[in-house]
Amino acid sequence: MPISNTLWESNYELALLSLKSKFVQGLKNGNLPKIIFQEYVAQDYFFLESFSRAYDLAVFKSKDKNSKKVLSQLLEGVSEELILHETYAKEWDIDLTNNYIKPATQNYTSFLGEVSKKQSAIEIMFAMTPCMRLYSWIGKALSNYTLNNPYKEWIITYSDESFDNLVKSLESLINSSKEGYDTNKANFLYKRAMELELEFFNAYSNF
Repeated sequence: MPISNTLWESNYELALLSLKSKFVQGLKNGNLPKIIFQEYVAQDYFFLESFSRAYDLAVFKSKDKNSKKVLSQLLEGVSEELILHETYAKEWDIDLTNNYIKPATQNYTSFLGEVSKKQSAIEIMFAMTPCMRLYSWIGKALSNYTLNNPYKEWIITYSDESFDNLVKSLESLINSSKEGYDTNKANFLYKRAMELELEFFNAYSNF
């Protein structure tokens, strides 16, 4: 079984907890308070900026041209997500410039920052893949709940095949990598990212 599948299946229970979080269920049912979504988008913007920096370092540390090319394309995808969040900000009256980073966001961005500075390209990818796979999986799980849902744009974005294709590109790099890695370390990084993602959703589940 490819390493990306093994890691996902090993951490599936954490994925289910994220899906069942009150925040994600609020997106599904459309009853998430507007103020909670506004706060989430502002904080997710911080996270995506950190995510783009991690991609940048993964590109720099990659040893083969194909990995550099694919990672550069994925970095472009994050840039598009940041633009999407700026669109949300206008639609939902969110001031992205007048905001501060909160604990759950700080924990996640600090983790990504440490891994991207100190670890190899493949290890950076192990820390980044869970977020993308989880969002695609959640998006698809919510894809039948867009009718009259104020959060339908969020659901459509992450349930779309184009986003899933980005995830598959990153997973394919991991699965075909010739760069050596320790399986236990890979699982540690993947699991920690999944835990931090759950913490992030739970931070917006108090309503």
